[in-house]
Amino acid sequence: MIEIFLTDLNKSNFYEETLKTIERICDDYAIDSHFGTLSMSNQMVCDYLESMPHFAVDVAFQIENDEVTFHYCLQNGDFRSFSTNTNQENTGYFVLCNLADEILLTSGLDTLTITFHVKTRINIQRQFVNQQVRSHILKS
Repeated sequence: MIEIFLTDLNKSNFYEETLKTIERICDDYAIDSHFGTLSMSNQMVCDYLESMPHFAVDVAFQIENDEVTFHYCLQNGDFRSFSTNTNQENTGYFVLCNLADEILLTSGLDTLTITFHVKTRINIQRQFVNQQVRSHILKS
C-alpha cells in the first residue's frame, strides 16, 4: 500500500493541493480513466468544507492494487450536516454516494472515508519493493 498525507489544509489551499495529488495518483498508478470520478468526489467534499467559516483538515490518500481511499479528517468540526441533511443542500452527499463504492463516517463524525474500487495498471506492491531497493542502494 502507498500512502500520501496532506496536513493542515484550509480554505486557501485545500482544493489545489488535493486536486494536484489526485492528478499525481492517476498519472503514477495508471488510473487516468478514474480521474473524473476521483476529482468530482473531492469537489463534493470541498464544496461542503467551503460552507464552514473556518476549517483545518488532514487528508490521507491510500492506493492499493484494487482500490483508492481518501480519508478526510477535520481538526475542528464534523461532517454531521454533510451526511444527515435531507434537503437540496445535501446534493454533494447524494453525488458522492453515487460516485464512491464505499463511504464511512467515524463515530465522532470527524473523519470521512471514501473508497473507490479501481484496478491500477501497476502492481503497487512490486513498485513499493523496487523503491525500497533503490533507496537502499542509494544509501550504500
